[in-house]
Amino acid sequence: MAESKRTDEIQGEIVHVYDGIEEADNQLPRWWLATFFLTIVFGIGYWFAYHEYQLAPLPVEEYADAHAAQESSVVEVSEEELAALVASPEAVDAGREIFTTTCVACHGARAQGDIGPNLTDHHWIHGGSSVEIHSTIRDGVLTAGMPAWGPSLGPTAVQHVAAFVLSIRDTEVEGKAPEGELYTPARSDTEEPMAPDAQTPEPSAPDAQTPEQPTPEPAIPGPETPSP
Repeated sequence: MAESKRTDEIQGEIVHVYDGIEEADNQLPRWWLATFFLTIVFGIGYWFAYHEYQLAPLPVEEYADAHAAQESSVVEVSEEELAALVASPEAVDAGREIFTTTCVACHGARAQGDIGPNLTDHHWIHGGSSVEIHSTIRDGVLTAGMPAWGPSLGPTAVQHVAAFVLSIRDTEVEGKAPEGELYTPARSDTEEPMAPDAQTPEPSAPDAQTPEQPTPEPAIPGPETPSP
């Protein structure tokens, strides 16, 4: 005698019962089935388009191309250009405004350091020269949580921020303890004129104790004595 199957009002026809657990055989919704089959078709088309026939670049290839284009468009600046921006009150003020809106969350309102390091002491983690500070702001340090501000701010704004940071460098605002290595400005990186080399010998004055020797005057020949 065939086992009679019970029909539940919510689950539908009950096809199996195990230890009081009932298993129903419901039809899947048509929208779900359509999505499932479309996913299979999309996967097959994606494979042939991107991998088999290479009709379009892969996302990783597009990212590499965009990254290469970004690197090729990077604007390099010299220490002299940054020093000129530091000497410009307009550039420093523009950098201060950008710093206030984008950098204070990590470096503090006075750049005294918070999550990020103190920017006013003599120690720098990724280099304290003008060019190195500009590169750190532009390219970031992802391993340390420092974002790359170059793509979002643009080269001009990055240079202004670098000018502001350079203007407050070595001002020793009380805050976070120094991090990194002590940076000593090189001669080409300092804005102040360097003192003359102390090892350069100066011309010595004539010895005052040595009297000048008079120049002997030539002897005047006397009258010749006639020979006998």
